[in-house]
Amino acid sequence: MNINFFFIFIFTALAMIYLFFNPTKLQQFETKEIAQLELFNFTIYDMDKNGLRSVFSGLKGYKFKDRYEVSDINYTDNTKEYTANILSDFGVYKDNIVNMQDHVVYTRSDGLIFKTDKASYNQDTGFLKTPSTYTLYKNDDKITGTKLIFDSKENRVQSQQISATYQIKDNGK
Repeated sequence: MNINFFFIFIFTALAMIYLFFNPTKLQQFETKEIAQLELFNFTIYDMDKNGLRSVFSGLKGYKFKDRYEVSDINYTDNTKEYTANILSDFGVYKDNIVNMQDHVVYTRSDGLIFKTDKASYNQDTGFLKTPSTYTLYKNDDKITGTKLIFDSKENRVQSQQISATYQIKDNGK
């Protein structure tokens, strides 16, 4: 055998590998954030030197690096003049803001009740906002509307497309 045929054979084999070899494509999986902690039937108490600030509980929750995601959320804020309680099917707590969706019910110790499907509550400012329709109850009064902004510190409500039913008090005259 001639040495030239050997090198031609090696060159041909390497050229075929180079031209026809296709590496297998690896299936890429979508990277998903993994929770640091998984919680069941839990309660988180936030306290400071003045006492209990808030209670945050839920049926099932996940603690991520920057937030909590909770199903059947129950959040009580005791930092304002009136104690406020918020219930929802699902909520995300991040940076003292609770974003809730599905069957949101806000109840305050003075009798104010607020119902909607989606809301955001800022613990620091006391603002409750909803981009969707809502129903607000106070004693025998009922208000429905859209895009509510409720300031719990100043006890002010801003809204659009309002429909209200309210009771006028008789002064006895």
